[in-house]
Amino acid sequence: MDDAGARVLLVDDHPVVRQGLSGLLRDEGFRVVGAAATAHEALDTLARSEAEIVVLDLTLDGESGLELLGAVRDRFPGVVTVVYSVHEDGNRVRRAFEAGARGFVTKREDPEVVVQCLREVRSGERFASPRAARAMADAVAQGPARSPEKVLSPQELTVYALVGQGYGSREIAERLGLSVRTVDTYYGRIVLKLNVAGRRELRLDATEWARHNAGG
Repeated sequence: MDDAGARVLLVDDHPVVRQGLSGLLRDEGFRVVGAAATAHEALDTLARSEAEIVVLDLTLDGESGLELLGAVRDRFPGVVTVVYSVHEDGNRVRRAFEAGARGFVTKREDPEVVVQCLREVRSGERFASPRAARAMADAVAQGPARSPEKVLSPQELTVYALVGQGYGSREIAERLGLSVRTVDTYYGRIVLKLNVAGRRELRLDATEWARHNAGG
């Protein structure tokens, strides 16, 4: 399929990233028909822009890009989604594809990889950039992601839940009557038990878990 003029919507909460991607894609013949910083803006713009491809980050000012992927899949089934993200955790890459993404490119890849991805997904293919593909392979080798309820102690699960609600180490320590050092120790145990890449991935996973378990 000819990708000349393919309509693209960019979703990223960093203006510099949006501007850089916009210039790159326009130079390659794509039409950037809109840009958004939040999931709400993205869905609103998508309804008006007739975009064919959405390029989105997984973290949008505290919002979950995975949830946005699902919303686009459900509300705009003809639109192709591509993740462009700093995250290189294999389980997160896998979940992005499960949520409807057709492509995943990490922000440490060369710019031409983004262009290659958009061309391939528009032609009906799936695409994982080299770093994303290696991350998925590593995740498979390490085994499946672990359920917090199954592997965390009650206190660790409480800390995990508070992380997911947006609390920092000092706030958690105050709420639970612990020292900040003890809370940091819990962080380390949780990272190991859940097999996540580090604290950033832990916070994102905990946020998604808290949303899914809200009121449940």
